[in-house]
Amino acid sequence: MLDKLNFQKSTCCLSLVTDILLMVLQARNAAIANSYFVGSINRVGTETFPNPFTSGDGKPQHADFGHFYGSSHFSAPDASCTPSLSRYKDGLLISDMDLNLCRQLKDKWGFRMTARYELYADMLARYLKPDFEPQVISDPLLHKKSL
Repeated sequence: MLDKLNFQKSTCCLSLVTDILLMVLQARNAAIANSYFVGSINRVGTETFPNPFTSGDGKPQHADFGHFYGSSHFSAPDASCTPSLSRYKDGLLISDMDLNLCRQLKDKWGFRMTARYELYADMLARYLKPDFEPQVISDPLLHKKSL
């Protein structure tokens, strides 16, 4: 069951609404591509520290880590998402997850069925040998001398 749920933690503070939309898209894409549920968690509020620090970006020292925008949610492998939690106050999100959906979508889309793992393994084994020489194919028209 643990291979069917992944938590994606946002460790940076977001500054634009488009960043929130990108966070949702990234979680949804991870759920679709890997056929598992993704829990996107992001806290709310501003975190301040007793000692100022720098971010390594050349700007002066500061004591706050920035504002966190919340909006935690779950994404499913079928591209559906739960409604997000509040951007302004703490909350708890509980969601039902049909873990059979992971298997159903793997079977429906057939990514693993059409994969050629033996071929990939052979190619990788040849590539890793010390005497490997890549096959280089060049277009003769690219190296043609003009008159």
